[in-house]
Formats: sequence, structure tokens, C-alpha cells
Amino acid sequence: MRPSLLAFLLALASSVMGIAQTVEESFARDPGPLDFIRGEGYEQAILQSLTGDALVGLDAQNRVVPRLSDRWEIQGQRLRFHIREGARFTSGSPVTLEDVAWTFQEIQTSPNASPTKRGILQGVALRAKGSYLEVSSSKPAARLLLELAHVPVARKGHGEEGSGPFSLARKGSEWTFTARDHFLKPKISTFHFRLIADDQALLQNLQKGWLSIGVPPARARLHPPPGMVELRQPTRAQLIVFSRLGLAPLQALERWRGEAFPANFFNAKAFASRGLWPESIGFPLMKIQAPALPPPRGQHWELLYSAGDELVQKALLALRERAKGEGLDLEPKPVEAALLYERLQKGDFQLASALNIFDPHPWSVLELLEPDGPMNFCGWKDADFPSLAARLDSPQSPAWQGLQRVWATHPAALPILDFTSVVWVDKRLRVEPSALGLYLTTPGPSAWSWAK
Repeated sequence: MRPSLLAFLLALASSVMGIAQTVEESFARDPGPLDFIRGEGYEQAILQSLTGDALVGLDAQNRVVPRLSDRWEIQGQRLRFHIREGARFTSGSPVTLEDVAWTFQEIQTSPNASPTKRGILQGVALRAKGSYLEVSSSKPAARLLLELAHVPVARKGHGEEGSGPFSLARKGSEWTFTARDHFLKPKISTFHFRLIADDQALLQNLQKGWLSIGVPPARARLHPPPGMVELRQPTRAQLIVFSRLGLAPLQALERWRGEAFPANFFNAKAFASRGLWPESIGFPLMKIQAPALPPPRGQHWELLYSAGDELVQKALLALRERAKGEGLDLEPKPVEAALLYERLQKGDFQLASALNIFDPHPWSVLELLEPDGPMNFCGWKDADFPSLAARLDSPQSPAWQGLQRVWATHPAALPILDFTSVVWVDKRLRVEPSALGLYLTTPGPSAWSWAK
């Protein structure tokens, strides 16, 4: 073989291998700029999970595992964290206790901070003591430890810079994540995301093998192409409808949700919710415990939802048809995602739907009930809540049953869909399923690898 031909073939092989080492992915929505203080939403969470480190992580079995902190102690209501040596931000600066304290305080005090993180850090106090950071709050320490997995640490004064296993470069509607020298030892060299907002375009990209991983549209008789496999994960994700019109709409939706969606209506990606809170985190099935209100004939209800979500639109249109049978005009209204969230925070809606992914512990439902809870969009409150909440010191506390009964008498929200994660994955890519999704666990994507 001539040397020039050999060189050409070697170069070609190197090129193909380089392509194979890049995981090609997509975002359905623009996550916005990377921001560990203000960033909010699922796509932003993926950005932060790849580029940042929280004090602790949650593994695929929902156990707390070391992340930025390599060890910690629980002393009553206090947590003591020790920062691992050698952790560095993308600028090369070492991670210090001062960076952790600054991140937490910025989230607590900034008016534009992530509502989810602000809810986690509500009432949390920090104190640096020598080589460790002491964190305390009125919450049970076991709950706070789990929740802190969702608060990545930024470099002091630089809310856009994390210490995670990948560095980020954005160009237009493309995001490239490159592996760093990091304690999780990422095995994937590069993740490349493109913005693909249209379901049909996404399906085409998957079928042609242009993506390594992706969520197919919720359509019947779809099968992965030859080079991919279908992966199903249990999730704790629900589509929740919030009501500022009182109980009547929620009672109607409770009747309709089991009737509007026949079997396999969503191609096994979703099914009608049954209770008030997720069964998957241990709550028994319970319906609204209030006298049935008269059928709301002749009324017009506007229901906001995030524009561009084909599955949610399909569900709400089915509910609209079911509502017509009772003489009710239910109008699903698509709203751009950022505007929807703004209106939810302001309480500027009649009915509104939002997707929520619950953490793998019962305390996550308190986001719907606590006065400053990030999902308490309707200002729900009850005189018995403070005393019940004070007794929720463990997942087995009998107070959970009492709290669920209180919520059932006058809920402000109702789940209508539970989701099952259906993902198509390149056969060569080794990933680990998780109830939190593929990206939000530890080590998560850092442990993915290409088959040899």
C-alpha cells in the first residue's frame, strides 16, 4: 500500500472515531445562558449538571453520594461539609468554602434567583468553621441533604462559572460540552446539543442517526431505527394543573382525566394520573375530599400551557373535547415557556399546567404547599399546615397522612398525567437509567461510555 493512501485511511479512521466519541443531543427549548444563580427549568438543569458540582449528588438508586464535598457529618439539625481537595472551576481557581457561601447567599438574596433553589435554601444558615462548612435550617437534616443535590456551586462573583466535569461553549443555537480534568473522570469526550424545537424534525434526526440520544414524539407505532435501542425509565414527572378558580375545575379534571386518555393514547410515554400526589414516592391513592360542586355548565376556562409541547397539547385538546360533553368551554392556550413561568409566579392565570419532576423523597411535595414553595403558585395555605410540617422529620412520619388529608380537602393543583421516560439511544452508547432522568444523577453522563 502506498504511504499516501495509508495516511489517508488513517486520517479517515481518526475522523470517524472522533465523531463516534461525541454524543449528539438536542434541546427542545433554549435553556438561556448558563447561570447557577438565576437559571431555572429542565434544560437549564442539564446545563448545570454537566458544568457544575453541588455539595452532594444523587445516584441512580436515589442515594446521596459525594460530589463537591467528599464527606459530611449530620449533627442534629446541622450538616458539616468538607470540600474535596483539587476541585477547580473552569478558570482554574480552586473551589473554596467562600464560593459555597457566596452561591447560597446570592440565591437567598437575589430577587431574580431561581425560585426552586431559593425554596430549597429558605431559612438555611451557613457558617465556615476551619476546614468545613456548617449548614443548618429548620428542615430535617435528611431532607436538606437530599435537596442540596440541586444547588450547584458557582465561583464567587461569577454566577456563570462552575466546577463540573465539562466546560461549555455556546455558538448560536449549538452547545458543546468538553470533558475536563475532574474528579468524576468523564469517559465521554464531548456532548454536542442543537436546538430542535419541532417534533417532526427531531424524529427525522433520530431516524437518520444524526442524534445519539433523544426522546421520540408521543405517537403510535414509532420504533427506534436499526442503530438505536429504546430505553424506558421510571420517572416521578407529572403534568400538574393549577387552579385560581377554586375547586370546581379540579373536581371536573379529576373526573375527566381517567376518561379522556384511552390506553396507549400517548404511545406508553404517559398515562392518566390517579391520586393527588405521586404514588412513586410512597403516597397512597387519595381523591379530593370535598363535597362535589354542581357541573360548571356554560363557563369558559382558559388553561395556559407551554407552547411547542406536542404531548401536552394532545392531552389538553382531549380534555377540551371531554369538557364539551358537560357544556363547558375549556380553552387550552399556548404560551412561550418563559412567559408561562412568569405568569405562574405572578398568579396571572385562571388555570395553568406545568411539568414537575419530583425528587425521590416525600418532602418534594412540600413545594406545592409551603408558603414560599416554588410550586405554590396559588397561595395555598391551611391553619393545620405548620403543626403537621413540624412533624415531618422522616419519610415514615404519620404526619404525612394527615397532611395529605388536609390537602385533599381544598387542593390548589391536580396532576393529570404521569410520565414514563421513553428514550432512543445509540446502541454503542452505554448509559444508566434513573428516575431523575439520564442527566441529573451522579456520576450520570460522566460515567457514560462508548462500546469498544
